[in-house]
Amino acid sequence: MGTLINSLVIYPLTQIIELVFMFCKKLFDDTGFAIIGVSCAVSLLTLPLYIVAEHWQQIERNKQKAMKSQIEKIKAVFKGNEQYMILSTYYRQQHYHPIMALRSAFGLLIQIPFFTAAYACLSHMTALQGHSFLFIRDMGAPDSLFMIGAFHVNVLPILMTIINMVSGTIYTRGFPIKDKLYTYGLALIFVIILYDSPAGLVMYWTMNNLFSLVKNIFYKMRHPVKALYYIACALVTALIIWIFAAHVLSITRALLVSFVFALVYPAPLYVRFANWLIDNPYTSLRDNFKLRLSLFAVSAVALTLLLGYFIPTNLIASSPEEFSGIDGIGNPMFFVKNTLSQAAGFCLVWASLIFFLYHERMQTLIATGLSIIFGMCILNNFAFPEDYGNLSKLLIFTDIGTVDSTPIKIAINALALAIFAAALFFVFKCNKTKIFNSVLSLAAISLFGMGVMNSVTITKGYKSYEEKVKANGIASMSKIEPIFHLSKTGKNVLYIYLDKAQNRYIEEMFREIPELQEQFSGFTLYKNTVSFNGHTLLGAPSVYGGYEYTPEAMNARSDVSLVDKQNECLLVLPRIFTEQTDGNWSATVTDSTWANYSWTPDLSIYKGYPSIDAHLTDAVYLDLWYKEHQDTAQISVTSDTLKRNILWYGFFKSSPLFLRPAFYNDGVYWSANKTNDDFNDYLNGYSVLDYLKRFTDFNASKENVYINLTNNCPHDSLFLQAPEYRPSSKITNKGTSSFANDSLYHSNAGAIRRIGEWFQYLKSEGVYDNCRIVLVADHGSSGKEGEYVWDEKFEKMQPGHYHPLLMFKDFNESGNLKVNTDFMTNADTPLLLTQGIVDNPTNPFTGKKLEADKENGALICTSDIFMPYQNSSKYVFTVKDDQWLRVSGNIFDSANWSFEPHKQEKK
Repeated sequence: MGTLINSLVIYPLTQIIELVFMFCKKLFDDTGFAIIGVSCAVSLLTLPLYIVAEHWQQIERNKQKAMKSQIEKIKAVFKGNEQYMILSTYYRQQHYHPIMALRSAFGLLIQIPFFTAAYACLSHMTALQGHSFLFIRDMGAPDSLFMIGAFHVNVLPILMTIINMVSGTIYTRGFPIKDKLYTYGLALIFVIILYDSPAGLVMYWTMNNLFSLVKNIFYKMRHPVKALYYIACALVTALIIWIFAAHVLSITRALLVSFVFALVYPAPLYVRFANWLIDNPYTSLRDNFKLRLSLFAVSAVALTLLLGYFIPTNLIASSPEEFSGIDGIGNPMFFVKNTLSQAAGFCLVWASLIFFLYHERMQTLIATGLSIIFGMCILNNFAFPEDYGNLSKLLIFTDIGTVDSTPIKIAINALALAIFAAALFFVFKCNKTKIFNSVLSLAAISLFGMGVMNSVTITKGYKSYEEKVKANGIASMSKIEPIFHLSKTGKNVLYIYLDKAQNRYIEEMFREIPELQEQFSGFTLYKNTVSFNGHTLLGAPSVYGGYEYTPEAMNARSDVSLVDKQNECLLVLPRIFTEQTDGNWSATVTDSTWANYSWTPDLSIYKGYPSIDAHLTDAVYLDLWYKEHQDTAQISVTSDTLKRNILWYGFFKSSPLFLRPAFYNDGVYWSANKTNDDFNDYLNGYSVLDYLKRFTDFNASKENVYINLTNNCPHDSLFLQAPEYRPSSKITNKGTSSFANDSLYHSNAGAIRRIGEWFQYLKSEGVYDNCRIVLVADHGSSGKEGEYVWDEKFEKMQPGHYHPLLMFKDFNESGNLKVNTDFMTNADTPLLLTQGIVDNPTNPFTGKKLEADKENGALICTSDIFMPYQNSSKYVFTVKDDQWLRVSGNIFDSANWSFEPHKQEKK
């Protein structure tokens, strides 16, 4: 029962809080400002409810004031049952019932669900933990600003109470003493409840009290609504300027967000238009309670069935076995029931509460608005489904990098919705609401019927799943097809690109884990290696294509677009091996970084090259990994994600095309569960490395093989269970290395261990000796003090960002790890891979020979551009003149680094 009440009442509010928090976090990149944004948004959203509450409370105060003298007389003259009878008669004469006294507590009743939702959402929100703001060291724990003896003094709850008291004093001016006592008592109750709560939650409630104080001041103004409108316009203007000035969003999304915020400006026009609708075409609804109640009820039920029943069952029915047995949850209908209750909370419970709070004018708008929303959702679902490719069990599209639609499709969708809205306008104007109600009822019945058919399919699929589990076990239900086809007789060139893999960890890793020496026999660690940028966008091209793709060299070719140069670098090595050798080479590539400048690589760049086989692996096998590791990992990420995100997937499917990227949010759906995100982000790549043996066979189509495996596993930090360095929900052993408390070391160790196991497998198959292998990263990350010769210059430039992994093993090499201190860059990778195999390898796009260009050291770009939309030019990286560093020799000596102002042609 408690779970049902939570889904119906609290869950919708927690989702609003979570959405606003994540949006503000994305916008300002600051947890404190995100909390302020949540408090501001919730205060604005609840303002209409508080206005209604204030109205009811004022009615109650006026009524009590009007009856006070007569009630006192009755109580003075009569006693006992006689007093009760006389008072009851007087109340009837005044059309009053004592239960109406609850109206005075309506403000508190409204606060209860919002407080409960905030407490449930913020008290355990992992996204708060470890983040500081002003004097608060950890937003996920009590602020404990100072101590008195052994007692921790939390300042925020005290500040919250002071603000609450001041606000209450202003609000209750002229009120009876009992109202004042009630307000002050409530403030004291909150300080007791929240005193030891996480600082983020207390800060949220403190800001709520501050906004309440501002609201009470507004009530004392002559024209509070007008003042609020002007302030809202000023805030929106500042926010829009910030969005574009800070470059926190791509241009397209910045324009969309700004457009939504700018809708505040014509707010007075909305009010006039709404009044015109109510008094003209919607008059019949305004004057007929039964008709508008019927329209509202049918629309609310139909929307609940669409979002909570039809879409979830349609999703799960597409592959019932895939959604069966997740995290100990057997029948996948569990997720349908869960989503149905959540949708009912949004569309029935809260919609009904708001509907019945208001009188006929607002009820008319709510009823017609909800019916229009339902009609548009149906249109978006069935007329504009769009093909986004495969959808993983975690509700992530694995075949595409973005769910953005083309401008033409968006325009067609918008036109269709406009035509539909106009048609409904005429339906209401012509008093055909009853007919429209019948159509809505038929749609609701149809959705229910289709949901039932889907439910039957799900039930049959679950029974099939149970039979297979009993007969064969879960593991036999999943199969991975090999994508790496190695040669046992020819040469195998393996290019393993590990995003953000750290050079500085390798020696310590080999000391801690002795078996790595055997697994990585023959390898040389190039310890003195530098990268050309601290981020993937600028740092990766030269790793793939060599020195013609350093930031300096790419800017020099200002006649070619950046995206074309990115695609070139990805094709350089596969084309060299398949076109500039004896022709007896095949090439396989995976997850090519920023292909076509798409977050999820667009592998269409390999069309037209039949000898190059391209695959996406990142996140594709995450569902399978969770399924096969339920006992060892004991992680409920999949079920937690589905319990939350199926409803969000329904919002996504039902929204207009231009809003779908906002709901999808790159597959995160605005979740603030950082624990799930951490596991998912890491396991997207880790799962691929864990399955390397199953990805591999020895049936090469040609004698020699070139393979480029790109993997993001080391990029994301996650503590793992040592000494195997495997994911676990509970870490009991962090290992014995000097980096034991460094989660990034753990992430790197997990990647290296799985690759080492793959190498051992290659040895057992007799293939390792005829493999040339490079392990390389695009960049590193800032290191701790002591890892570099630290001084003021190094403090500013953070050299760890430019210290990537580079390891090399040639054919038939063996022996323990060797450490080489020659000056190297990760752009040497193509030369290491092609040496002795390709005579004078040349770039197939420019015709220039692949060769090193480091006689004068390396010119490093320190720009923090890491997303294509942050760059203002299509042809060159817009790097500031002072964002260039020259380094040569020993990169660990700051004397070998110098800032080198470097002007580039801008286009």
